[in-house]
Amino acid sequence: MRNKETIIVNSLSEYTSEVTAIRERMLQEGESETLFFRGQCNSVWDIRPSIFRESLVSVESRIIKTAKSRVPLEFRECTSPFEELTKLQHYGLPTRLLDLTRNPLVALYFACCSSEKVVDDEGVEKGSDGVVYICSGYEESTDSFNSTILAKIAQIDFDGETTLKLLKEKLGLTEELPAEAFIKILQGSAFVMPSYNNSRIIRQSGAFLITGSINICQDDGDIWNSVVSKCVRNLNEAIDVKRIIIPNEIKEEILDELDLFNINESSLFPELEHQMSHVKRVGSKWVMEDCSPFIKYEPRRLVGVSDVVQKEVAVDETVIDAIVSSKMADEATRSQVKSVIKEVITYPDWNIKESTRNELLRNIKRILVQNAITDPGMLAQAIVKELIHNI
Repeated sequence: MRNKETIIVNSLSEYTSEVTAIRERMLQEGESETLFFRGQCNSVWDIRPSIFRESLVSVESRIIKTAKSRVPLEFRECTSPFEELTKLQHYGLPTRLLDLTRNPLVALYFACCSSEKVVDDEGVEKGSDGVVYICSGYEESTDSFNSTILAKIAQIDFDGETTLKLLKEKLGLTEELPAEAFIKILQGSAFVMPSYNNSRIIRQSGAFLITGSINICQDDGDIWNSVVSKCVRNLNEAIDVKRIIIPNEIKEEILDELDLFNINESSLFPELEHQMSHVKRVGSKWVMEDCSPFIKYEPRRLVGVSDVVQKEVAVDETVIDAIVSSKMADEATRSQVKSVIKEVITYPDWNIKESTRNELLRNIKRILVQNAITDPGMLAQAIVKELIHNI
């Protein structure tokens, strides 16, 4: 792949064209590495596994041991330390695994599925742009030498006096391994293809990047006596090879396009709450107009004994015209306000029922706000009060 490169896209078709071009270029240059993708909803975030984001790396081994001791039966079918980390991350425990995918559309979904408020260079608050990072590397299995060492590191406690030699013993490495090669593994990362034994990983075409993130305080006399310690690390240099920016204003449009290809919350997350969340999102697009507020039915009050006549409270339209005209000069606003008044006063006993009075007040205030009328709340109250006074 080429060096760091940033591209801005404005549609799903532009995005897929860029990804296709990257793949074709790799094939033409004879590269056999696998393409990996990561989507983030904010393009300015660092690329960090959750254990580093939440500053828990100093107690990493302790929280892993505690989690495993609570539900030991959940881990008896795990065949490697890496699979244990995968299960822990699946159930929400922060780990040193960074989620990736081999499906570029899945990464695009995660880049668009949410947004947060950011302030631009001019001090204006707006939604965050999304980003898809694209990188390539050779796949490793969950029980490969590198992935096993890096996963075991997560479960080892570093006491401040752990040396390179002692760490090698704790990892159970008995074979000859040059110190420089060992350090390269500890400070490196690995692209790992997990076992497809969980439905979420299958649906998301999931993969992981795992990092050692180990500092070496070198002992010049004997490198094996160098003190080692865990540290916090960004993975930008490993992932940020090529990035595609998705402007915030087109995120919703792209999510709708992805939905057409069945890339959505429902298809990527099997859990029931995600199924319902997707139904809610789809349902919100069916809404054509807001429902009117609830008004309790109350029979009209009757007068007389033998000759029953329903009492209706009416307001002459000339009275309405006079009241509204005295309050505002703009003809368009007056017309809208008079319209909502005539609609509400058709309700029985509208003037003595709090629900209809409040509805009238809200509707008038809404119109005044839309038309940028000064002090809309006070003006709406004055109009309603005078209407009731003139009944």
